[in-house]
Amino acid sequence: MGVEESRIGVYLCHCGGNIGNTIDIKRVINEVIKFPHVIVAEEATYFCSKAGQEIIKESIKKNNLNRVVIAACTPLMHLKTFRELLTSIGLNPYLLEIVNLREQCSWVHEDKEGATMKAIDLIKAGVARASFLEPLKPQKESIERDVMVIGGGVAGIFASLELANKGYKVYLVEKESSIGGKMILLNKTFPTLDCSSCILSPRMVEVAENDNINIISMAEPIKVEGTPGNYEVTLRIKPRYVDIEKCTACGECAIRCPSKVLNEYEGGLSYRKAIFQPFPQAIPSAYTIDATHCLYFQKGICKVCEKFCPRGAIKFDDKEELVKIKVGAIILATGFSLLDPRTIPSLNSYLHYGEHPDIITHFQFERLFLKGIVKPSDGKIPKKVAFILCVGSRDPNQGKPYCSKICCMIALKQAFLLKEMVPGSEPWIFYMDLRAAGKWYEEFYTRAMEHGIITVRGKVIQLTPTKEGIVVKSEDTLLNALIEETFDLVVLNVAIIPNEDLNELSKLFGIQTGPDGFLMEKHYKLEPVDGPKPGLYLCGCVTGPKDVRESVVEAMSAASRVASFLKEGIIEVSPEKAYLNIEMCDGCGLCVEACPVKAIEMKEGKAWINTLACIGCGICLPVCPRNAIDLKNHTEQQFLNEIIAASNGLISPKIIAFVEGSTAYKAMDMYGLDRRKYSHYIHTIKVPSVGRVGIKHILHAFAHGADGIALIEGEDSPFKERFRSYTAEIQKKCREYGIEAMRFINISITLPQYYKLEGLDTFAKRIQRMGPLKREIREKLDKILKAN
Repeated sequence: MGVEESRIGVYLCHCGGNIGNTIDIKRVINEVIKFPHVIVAEEATYFCSKAGQEIIKESIKKNNLNRVVIAACTPLMHLKTFRELLTSIGLNPYLLEIVNLREQCSWVHEDKEGATMKAIDLIKAGVARASFLEPLKPQKESIERDVMVIGGGVAGIFASLELANKGYKVYLVEKESSIGGKMILLNKTFPTLDCSSCILSPRMVEVAENDNINIISMAEPIKVEGTPGNYEVTLRIKPRYVDIEKCTACGECAIRCPSKVLNEYEGGLSYRKAIFQPFPQAIPSAYTIDATHCLYFQKGICKVCEKFCPRGAIKFDDKEELVKIKVGAIILATGFSLLDPRTIPSLNSYLHYGEHPDIITHFQFERLFLKGIVKPSDGKIPKKVAFILCVGSRDPNQGKPYCSKICCMIALKQAFLLKEMVPGSEPWIFYMDLRAAGKWYEEFYTRAMEHGIITVRGKVIQLTPTKEGIVVKSEDTLLNALIEETFDLVVLNVAIIPNEDLNELSKLFGIQTGPDGFLMEKHYKLEPVDGPKPGLYLCGCVTGPKDVRESVVEAMSAASRVASFLKEGIIEVSPEKAYLNIEMCDGCGLCVEACPVKAIEMKEGKAWINTLACIGCGICLPVCPRNAIDLKNHTEQQFLNEIIAASNGLISPKIIAFVEGSTAYKAMDMYGLDRRKYSHYIHTIKVPSVGRVGIKHILHAFAHGADGIALIEGEDSPFKERFRSYTAEIQKKCREYGIEAMRFINISITLPQYYKLEGLDTFAKRIQRMGPLKREIREKLDKILKAN
């Protein structure tokens, strides 16, 4: 469709006051209706609601509209919703443009006048782009139907069983020698006080006996290739040195083994042998040789386990394997770790963890329930026990700023069980706040208080080991006093933290970590178990602290999402890809060199684009000297029209921020979500990558009214390596036209670093001091661009 055929409807959402309280919606509508090709402009409290969607449908039909602009919240929230709306009434879903008035306007500005003018400019640019939108159709591709679940804890186990029972083949990958995760090592679970092992062990056996589940233990992914629906994962499988098929877990080898090592599965409170089974219910039910402590591997002596194994299961010649597995979908359920206070010297300076055996973590106390509640120092039964909450949690200076969520309930559970198991015991809980926000948690809290547990509200100041016990010095904010009490045992409820290797895992799968270090779901509310790409899902504590119930619910949800994704055996591939005008291509090959994913190659002297491999980043476009390449849904015509409209708006001075559409755009949204402020001079234009922005686009912006340019790229972008040099090159070229380098800012960002966007406000103040770009320079640029 050409421009003259465009009939656009603009729909402004109040978002229940999130937008309407800061932006004068009536005034915006009065201006928007004047824009070219806009036939109707309407408002509603919530356009995402059923009633709001009906308004849009009726308006489209009544006014014979062929393009729609929604001015509301971020497109990351409701793009799918409104595309489905268009589809339901026969409009192509790609004839939709969403203008972000909430996260990047009303939430970041307090000045109603400035926010209103910016809203008008944002919609003007959106309408200009929408005028050139084209109907597009996704491609369809067959996909693999097998699934990989990475992490064999409670979340991974339930996700695997749910999928296997639906008929899917599941590869359950676990880096330890057994599945079970943290839960199998617990005594009982709150608030029902069920036996943890009684709940999980039958499920572990069910996993082992399910023909659709292949457990791959002692393995971890090291490479991920392919596209959604057709992933190829390379696993590194460590040697077990024991043949699983032959081993019957009789334990004769461990009895004979002379080498001892602290048992990590018991929190270092006891010893295990160099050949060991982590716990009696282990699945696979087989022993493992710890080569770092085995006398044969360290000194070339012993082999006593081989001599006494009745089944000949020992394999000293076992080797590491690399295995490639093709799957359609992947679920990450790798769980969590616990903070070691010794890693934070300022914290441990008053806790003395690791310096006295009777100062332990809540995980170690959990193991004492199963082995006998005794003091590690002398084996005597402790009567008076202190439970200290928020050790390394809710403290950005000495640990993590976030709440670990389940520590309060862990302490209540352990104190409750101590009272039951040790007659006359006296548990004390030292807390900043006691939180009981889950199902039946408040009832359990009340029950625990009736059990005679003592609570002290206040921060612990010092632990002092003495011959009589551990002296706890703490404030008591309710009594407004300092107290000192001596305890037989002190239990530290340490923070739940991301696994040490989670950062590497995030890079491997292309998933951002949040400010807390855990993996970020696609959308916290609407897509809480989805990863950033189709076919990639998250569940359990890999996204943050959770209890068992929440982890299982997420596991079921992730399994359901996988089943929905794989059920047809085909996937729709986005049409937003680069395409070639073969008649204009001169075969220079510059696009081949520029493509970061090798989706372009030369065939018969011309460029050829593999649309399945293309990620739609647009980096190839500016390098083409003949403009032979374009990008669907981000064409040159659409892009230039948007830039010109954005630059020539009501706001002055005007800063155009070209923002990479994934990580950087999410960071901009998070900045707004945090209600941080920056100047209304800044107008965001979402681009697939800053590499999509060429010198031509920058000059058009300056020629039509821009006074500054911000280039913002995500650090996980395929353009990351070239970002700095590329922007420096653009600055250099602009100086040749009389545009000062000070009119540019570039920001490389990750989601946890969204605060770096504070630099935009500083930049806006600089541009305000510099003043508008000289008129003669704009006129010169305009002549040059028209001539070309």
